[in-house]
Amino acid sequence: MPSKRQGVSELPYICEAHGIGHAVISPGSRNAPLILSFVSHSGINCISITDERSAGYYALGMAQQLKKPVALICTSGTALANYTPALTEAFYLKIPLLVLSADRPPEWIDQNDGQTIRQNNFFPNSVKRSFITPTETEKKEDLWYFRRIINEAISISITGSPGPVHVNIPLREPLYEPLPEVTTTPEVMKVLSGNPELRSEQWQEILQKWESFQRKLIVCGFSSERNPELETHLAKMAENNEAVVIAENLSNLSLENFIHSPERFVAAIRDKESFKPDLLVTIGGAVVSKRLKKYLREFSPREHWHVDENEMFVDTYQSLSQNIKIKSEYFFRKIAGSGPVNQDYCQIARQINEQAINNHDHFLSLAEFSDLKAYNMVFMKIPSDCNLHLANSTPVRYAQLFPSRAQTNYFSNRGTSGIDGCVSTAAGAAMVSEKLNILLLGDLAFIYDSNGLWNNNLPANLRIIIIDNGGGNIFKLIETGPEVEKIRPFIETPHKVNLKELCRAFDVEYMSARNSEELENILPEVFKPNRRSVVLHIQTSGEVSAKTFKQYFQYIIKNNEH
Repeated sequence: MPSKRQGVSELPYICEAHGIGHAVISPGSRNAPLILSFVSHSGINCISITDERSAGYYALGMAQQLKKPVALICTSGTALANYTPALTEAFYLKIPLLVLSADRPPEWIDQNDGQTIRQNNFFPNSVKRSFITPTETEKKEDLWYFRRIINEAISISITGSPGPVHVNIPLREPLYEPLPEVTTTPEVMKVLSGNPELRSEQWQEILQKWESFQRKLIVCGFSSERNPELETHLAKMAENNEAVVIAENLSNLSLENFIHSPERFVAAIRDKESFKPDLLVTIGGAVVSKRLKKYLREFSPREHWHVDENEMFVDTYQSLSQNIKIKSEYFFRKIAGSGPVNQDYCQIARQINEQAINNHDHFLSLAEFSDLKAYNMVFMKIPSDCNLHLANSTPVRYAQLFPSRAQTNYFSNRGTSGIDGCVSTAAGAAMVSEKLNILLLGDLAFIYDSNGLWNNNLPANLRIIIIDNGGGNIFKLIETGPEVEKIRPFIETPHKVNLKELCRAFDVEYMSARNSEELENILPEVFKPNRRSVVLHIQTSGEVSAKTFKQYFQYIIKNNEH
């Protein structure tokens, strides 16, 4: 006869069989059986992080690097609710996570029992699926059902578009009894899936249409993985004047003949109508550039094809005409070299881009110390072979103005574009990566997620660079209106936090710079191998930074001849 906790004992065995090797655990009492089960299993690397909100993002960063699910284990009550931001981000970033939440048994829900909330199906809009296991597994049918749920949950997290799943596990007291032994490793249920293919007549229709378009524009959105085959096909098309390729750094496509800064490129186009594409082909996720999105919505292509093996009906530019459900590298392998070249269209794009880059360099050579100048200095010194994490708000926008680097892997929480978990995400990524992991963020994002420093697993290969412009400077950069003055005290958030003392409280090494000379001298020290994490605090003027940013785009627009 199985034991009432047999399913709990087998949990880590099933996880390991599916390739899960890491679990991020937050302390609690109701989840004591789950903790005991995982820490007793040699095949799972267990990490303890007290703050569940930080733990969720930490696991997200790990799964982002591992390309495998990471287990998240918490106790009952609001502990589970604190996973919400990270799970929402993982859902939209398509990162697999396995949430295992301990719960009170069903008879005690809504009975004024302590630390009890309605946990079943708690994340209806933030996970791919939710499950609840049998409370006990003494019956063979219950153990079979428990095993099936765990197998199904893990499989769903990694098939199709990956994402988080939630398994709620009710547990009755006593909670601290020894768990039953696992004498026979439970068999697992796996899913085998192949790549979709198009029929020959569908390819023929695509090729005929492709050949009919003269001005083709390919826009590459967010991707957390490098794709050398895709990069090769796109590079040949750009080189042979078959299409113009726009690829922000977050696409992780970084060859020289791509346009890497669409924000600057679009600003530099004088005759917007003349550059309007006949065909727009999009791959990957979202782009950061608001100018590009606005431009393509106003100057709509005749057709817009979105190529993705999973996502359909993503109509960012309000012109979608066809979903092509296939891997992008396979699509461009078939399509490259099959259509007419348009040297004029591609040459104009190259000239606009090259002149915009020259204007960029000239402006920066004269600019005073500001956010833009600081980012330029940082990017010039960052080691090439690293993982670069870009926090949301201003850092991810500034970063788009600088050249993409072939050996650098770019990451950002652009699923929901929040600032709330960037420290924890980068720390989790660094934990399972041998590379130097560098996080660029603003002062508010750092303070917001300073609990990301509150764990005993802060890796030595983590570098955090704070651009401190006094809080909320993004609202001086983006388009607003006169009404913003009435609410400015509520959207701009200057703070009185002493960042040096905050780092000291978490026992993290702190460095600082207030001007170009100090920054130039200290950057080599920041990137040296170190026995622990380092925070570099760069202080700039919010007013000067906002003025410089606006002058930059005015200069780009004014000094472009095309």
